[in-house]
Amino acid sequence: MNRCLHKYSSYRWNRILGAFVFCLMIAVSGGTVSAKEPGPVISVVVDGKGVQSDVSPIHRNGRMLVPIRVVAEATGSEVSYDAATQKVWLNKKGKHISLTIGSQLGYVDGKRLKMDVSPIIMNKRTLVPIRFISEAFGYQVQWDETSTVAYIQSKPVEDKATSVKYSLNPYVVQQGDTLSKIAARHDTNMSAIQKNNHLSSDEVLVGQILFLPEGARRAEHSIATKVADDQLIGEQFRFPFHNNSWYEPYGDSFGSDREWTETNNGSVRSHEGIDIMAPKGTPIYSVSDGTINKVGWNTYGGWRVNITDENGQYRMYYAHLQAYAPGLHVGKTIKAGQLIGFVGDTGYGGAGTVGMFEPHLHFGLYRNSTGKAIDPYDYLRIWEQNKVDSPL
Repeated sequence: MNRCLHKYSSYRWNRILGAFVFCLMIAVSGGTVSAKEPGPVISVVVDGKGVQSDVSPIHRNGRMLVPIRVVAEATGSEVSYDAATQKVWLNKKGKHISLTIGSQLGYVDGKRLKMDVSPIIMNKRTLVPIRFISEAFGYQVQWDETSTVAYIQSKPVEDKATSVKYSLNPYVVQQGDTLSKIAARHDTNMSAIQKNNHLSSDEVLVGQILFLPEGARRAEHSIATKVADDQLIGEQFRFPFHNNSWYEPYGDSFGSDREWTETNNGSVRSHEGIDIMAPKGTPIYSVSDGTINKVGWNTYGGWRVNITDENGQYRMYYAHLQAYAPGLHVGKTIKAGQLIGFVGDTGYGGAGTVGMFEPHLHFGLYRNSTGKAIDPYDYLRIWEQNKVDSPL
């Protein structure tokens, strides 16, 4: 018995010592150990689109450092680096910036300036203080503390909002309706309806929601007669894109046929959501408060995240993502309007499959008690009038 204890005592002490060192590392690092992300992550948004990088932004002395190549490539800046002197040069539209790794001294058009934090090299990538770069180039910078994502705007923001101007009087298009008939019955005109709804033609579809312009008579067929779940109507819900995101006008594609299946046996399945076409990298926000119940790869949905609303009644499904916001995991609490991911074209295959369709957000809505899909079109049209404000 004693021999056995003696034989394994060094092994046991090594394990104890290893555990002590591990705990010490946790204490020194601030008490957290970074968990493995569920898929690709984007930490920098430049001019309204997520930009992928193998190194995330970091904070030092109250300042944010970001990978220089990410900023340069996304904004069109020229960057060069001399390994011997560890000097970095950035040039854009006649502006010249010179930085040195490990030094808080920088030069803008030859003028010597002191930075609050020096550039560093991490995982063979050069990280620079974005505040210093932004002030020199005239960029706007915003740090999203909740999502730990940096927003950088290098050019004037274009107003891409597609929200209607007046949304308090929604009308549901009926069988036999035309735009002219709707206008006549509600003491308004076709032009006013088109302008309020951003319509490019006078064509309307049965079941379509039109927001009658200010001054029109009360809608004969209001949206209240069409939606089944009034719990999903209210200012607590947000649209999944912010007010300056561009996306194509979307229709009600719920229930339409989809031919691709995992078994590839030629069967047809029903589409359980709404597709909103948007540029790859467009930020996506949670429509409600809730908790993540699934996150990671799905054969059909690609990189996706499922969020159960705070009351436990509904599940929201965001699919085909290019990447996630940092730190998502099952059980994480999410707030309405919080950044969760970015538009992509992933899915219809094994992990990492891309390019099987055009980039878009597939948004699904399910009743939590039964798992049954609900058509989210009407609710999206309502939430569209309550968008997240653009970070910049």
